[in-house]
Amino acid sequence: MSAYDEDLAAWATEQAQLLRDRQFAQLDTEHIAEELEAVARSERRALATCISGLLAQLLAGQYQPERRSAVWHATIRAQRREIRHLLSESPSLAAKLQEPRWLDVLWSGAVAEAVTETGLDGFPATCPWSIAKEVLADEWLPT
Repeated sequence: MSAYDEDLAAWATEQAQLLRDRQFAQLDTEHIAEELEAVARSERRALATCISGLLAQLLAGQYQPERRSAVWHATIRAQRREIRHLLSESPSLAAKLQEPRWLDVLWSGAVAEAVTETGLDGFPATCPWSIAKEVLADEWLPT
């Protein structure tokens, strides 16, 4: 069993030191590549979770206007701030906002969450809003 399998934190510290010491031949390159890819997936998942949650809140507010409380508004503002933060930390993630298939998956998750939260059914099959111009715009709310 390798150090990678036994203690990920110790392995990562060791690999970082090997890089700093320029001991490239001793690096566990396959596992380093896997971990770097995992970081990218994690960042994409974080963005997806925030956007899907925001969409669900917007849906709930549109279909149940009585849900539009101060807490609802604060939740939407917080989600938008988190999305902006994620995009500022990893600008390459903005490209995901242009991928129809990815957005469809997020929309499906948002609809499922909105159905659970509201008990309603019959939400649109596709997102009726522009992600960039509406969903992420600070002052925009569905009518």
